[in-house]
Amino acid sequence: GMSLSGMAQESEHWAFRPLAPAKVPTIKESTWARNAIDHFILARARDKEIQPNPPTDRRTLIRRAYFDLIGLAPTRQEVTSFVESSSTGAYAEMITFLLGSPHYGERWGRHWLDVARFGESHGYESDNERPTAWTYRDAVIRALNADMPFDRFTQWQVAGDTLQGNDPLAVALTGFLTSGSTVTNVDGVDREKEKAAYDKMDDIVSATGSAFLGLTIGCARCHDHKYDPISQRDYYRLVGFFLPGKPGDRKVAIGANGNEVKSLAWNGGNKRSNPLLRRGDVEEKDGDVGFGVLTALSPGDGDIGKWITASENQGGDGRAGLARWLTDVEAGAGGLLARVIVNRLWQHHFGAGLVKTSNNFGGVGDQPTHPALLDWLAGELIRQEWRLKPIHHLIMTSATYMQSTRWDQKRNELDPGNQLLWRRQPQRLEAEILRDSIMHTAGTLNRKLYGPSIKPWVSSDAIKTGSTNKWPVNVKDGPATWRRSIYVFMRRSMRVPFFETFDVPDAMQSRGVREQTTVPTQALLLLNNQFVRTQAGHFANRVVEAAGNPDSENPESMRAIVEEGYWLAFSREPTEAEVTLGTDLLSTEGQSVENFCHMLLTLNEFTYVD
Repeated sequence: GMSLSGMAQESEHWAFRPLAPAKVPTIKESTWARNAIDHFILARARDKEIQPNPPTDRRTLIRRAYFDLIGLAPTRQEVTSFVESSSTGAYAEMITFLLGSPHYGERWGRHWLDVARFGESHGYESDNERPTAWTYRDAVIRALNADMPFDRFTQWQVAGDTLQGNDPLAVALTGFLTSGSTVTNVDGVDREKEKAAYDKMDDIVSATGSAFLGLTIGCARCHDHKYDPISQRDYYRLVGFFLPGKPGDRKVAIGANGNEVKSLAWNGGNKRSNPLLRRGDVEEKDGDVGFGVLTALSPGDGDIGKWITASENQGGDGRAGLARWLTDVEAGAGGLLARVIVNRLWQHHFGAGLVKTSNNFGGVGDQPTHPALLDWLAGELIRQEWRLKPIHHLIMTSATYMQSTRWDQKRNELDPGNQLLWRRQPQRLEAEILRDSIMHTAGTLNRKLYGPSIKPWVSSDAIKTGSTNKWPVNVKDGPATWRRSIYVFMRRSMRVPFFETFDVPDAMQSRGVREQTTVPTQALLLLNNQFVRTQAGHFANRVVEAAGNPDSENPESMRAIVEEGYWLAFSREPTEAEVTLGTDLLSTEGQSVENFCHMLLTLNEFTYVD
């Protein structure tokens, strides 16, 4: 084992321990389990005498998998051929196919941008725009699509410029450090400027701790951490890696044709004196603490020497050493890094992580529901050379993932929170995917990948809130703005109302779990929003093109329209009751196909995926 500082030994908190060489539990007579994950899940469920659900039907399964991995519904053709296929390997092949789609990086890149607190403006009062910040978002999507090993993905976000300065992706990924908010309107007083500089350091150190290690390192800015083995000295030694650096535009060749674009990247400096600030006050400086890493996750006293090469010792800011420490499984933070990322994958596949507080693995965070499974998955990631796609594949081909959503009273009484995963919880689509789905269903989605952000139409009421407009007024929506929502400009003080209503965070700090509210404004927005209404019109045209015009004399023409609408919106046949309702709606005086299509977009089934 590693020798931890006295502080960590007192804590012996699970997250600071090395990964346990977890054994897969043996399960007697189970036809349910499909892979190792199921052994861990079933062993715990059987302790409570609970039997998990059988797999769901194939139509539900394909829709679940498509939304989970690419955020777009399957076509009627894809659904039909999967449902009718008798091949046992068809499902696993579908998962592989979806993991290979460029839309996978868009879907999962958005999850990472929450964690990276990515915004394209400074935040606070002036909230100036950052026109070159989008290159970080593109770099994240590209890295995920290429299945870049997560240890490298981590290292490049912290120190890509010094580790691999000639790789445009490595430089663009340092946008992680520049992504946070920045106080800009500081008056001329040196103390104020210095305080703003330390606020920037706090943003970076806190985000690095939350995103990669699931630790609230920022709590140690003014005093030793109250719950975790993180001292104030630890905190300021981490500040030392970033203190000499600053954000700046750099030319990088990123893109299909290798065009040079300006990228908002991190520019490191050379070591400088780095004092500890007593009580976090810039006027109470205490000595020079240099730079170093968390003592609880390193063998020495947080000394970075082990991870820094001789040439790096001459100058530079030591970030390359920090990057290596973060990913070192034997002596550094690598074991915790692996736990944190596999937990994030689990969270987005199931709706909640094995550790519910996915940004806080510390003393006040939640305990893992399945600690052995968490460590086994982390070990599996490392055995797969840190590639995420094999872990997605493993999770999604487990019986645990493939379960139906069937609920029952008895099991619910034994395990009301579904901690034991005896059923599938239906998932609500996030704001971005809901917007993408509306366009996808309407047949208007522009699938162009990458490039500068777009500013779609927003109601002028939402824009004219200050002295200067924060968004262009009178945007004409069209194919150029009907791109996937991950490409929508992320302005901190002016979120697109559609996104704000459906709980997109404001990017002021790293977010592991989005708040999920259910409020009347969401239903009202789907009914009254101009964008939704426009899309309903396009959806109607698409339906009529495929099914012909409605003819009130001819019930079959009505049925054809209802069927086409249901297939496009929900990937299924309508029931007889739904055909009757739909036909009634269509044949009522003045009821248009557009109204029928708009209604489908507002139904619960459109927003929730089983």
